[in-house]
Amino acid sequence: MTLIAILFLLMLLALVAVSIINRIQLRQRERRLQQRRLRIQAEGVAEIVSCLEQTLPNRMITKHINDMIAGLQQQMLALEDKNPELLEQAIQKTEAYSEELLSSNNRHAISYQRESDAQIAKTQLHLTDAMHLITQLAAQGTINETELSTYLSELRWAHLMVAVMSYIGQGDKSVAISDRFSAQAFYRKAQQHLMESMHQDPRRLKMIKELSEMVDGARVGLSRELRDPTAAAMG
Repeated sequence: MTLIAILFLLMLLALVAVSIINRIQLRQRERRLQQRRLRIQAEGVAEIVSCLEQTLPNRMITKHINDMIAGLQQQMLALEDKNPELLEQAIQKTEAYSEELLSSNNRHAISYQRESDAQIAKTQLHLTDAMHLITQLAAQGTINETELSTYLSELRWAHLMVAVMSYIGQGDKSVAISDRFSAQAFYRKAQQHLMESMHQDPRRLKMIKELSEMVDGARVGLSRELRDPTAAAMG
């Protein structure tokens, strides 16, 4: 009986040990899965940041969204139990980039123009995603309602301008090779986007007027304040 009791106890201990190991392995798998989800999310936000840096004049919006990457990396770090050093370095790099975005020494050329409809669509998708992220930041209290309204207006303007300025750019290229018919078609397409928009920026109406003059041949290009992406929105 004693031997049977010992064998039973050993079997019970083995089952307990297996159960504990299984639970540990399950927690590890869940932790790795959660880290993977956070990493994929951070990579997606990083693509948005890269797009905004090339497109959007207001670097504060880009900084706010880049800060979200650092937040996701902090969550990944909290789940890391083996090699936290790489994540710590990544967080430092992300935070340094946020500061660099606001530095006067980091002023890369920005442009609304894209070379193809696919590029236009991709950029506009990133801008739409940025609007959702900015709305999340407002809900979290990171930015106030005034900032939210201003940032959303700028993002919507950029969303419109990506299409408009890309078609104007194609029209300008057609003019350069004396293809007046194609140029007029591109200018009209840009003008149509502006006319369909409900954006309140007064530059929209001025741009519609100047495009009409370009179609009629009375103007060779947009005025400088309309061509410059850094021109401050007035509305």
